[in-house]
Amino acid sequence: MLHEIEDIEQERLRLSRRPSVRDVPPVLCAFDVRTSGEVSELGERVRSVLGPALRLAESQPYEGEDLPVDEVPDWFSAAARGSGVAPPEFAARGAERYAAAVGRGAWDLQEWLYQFDPESEFRGWAWWDLTRAGERQARLWVDSWGESFFACDELRWLLYVSGAADVEGPILTRSEDWAAAVAA
Repeated sequence: MLHEIEDIEQERLRLSRRPSVRDVPPVLCAFDVRTSGEVSELGERVRSVLGPALRLAESQPYEGEDLPVDEVPDWFSAAARGSGVAPPEFAARGAERYAAAVGRGAWDLQEWLYQFDPESEFRGWAWWDLTRAGERQARLWVDSWGESFFACDELRWLLYVSGAADVEGPILTRSEDWAAAVAA
């Protein structure tokens, strides 16, 4: 799925404010996330990484060169393969949990950022929202354009190194499920 610049701008706006119920597509996909800390911390960390990644998608040519990483949080960069810097404990544990769950090691930072290339078809999702589902549980909502199966390992990596203890999904859901979670 190609991501148009206008769509990326809307996605970035949804990071900072909850979207309107009238804008929700007919179906969304959800990831159930059990956190190792506070749900609010997980949400802040995820947003602090996605914001710069989406700004790069809006502004940078993806021509095989290294993308600028000065806006990417240091803790996320440190968790990447080959960083040479020890990540904070929550990110290190998350990297271990990701490897156990997915069967793949840490992502290279540039490889991860290149998943957001608007011209590529790698990323099969767009951020929609994050809602609290319990004391240490969150539900991440993404727009997958009605697809129930799509590439999302970069999203799993982000969730785990942001403090997820477990990630289940994607689960295709009706938009009404998101609206009910927001209203709760």
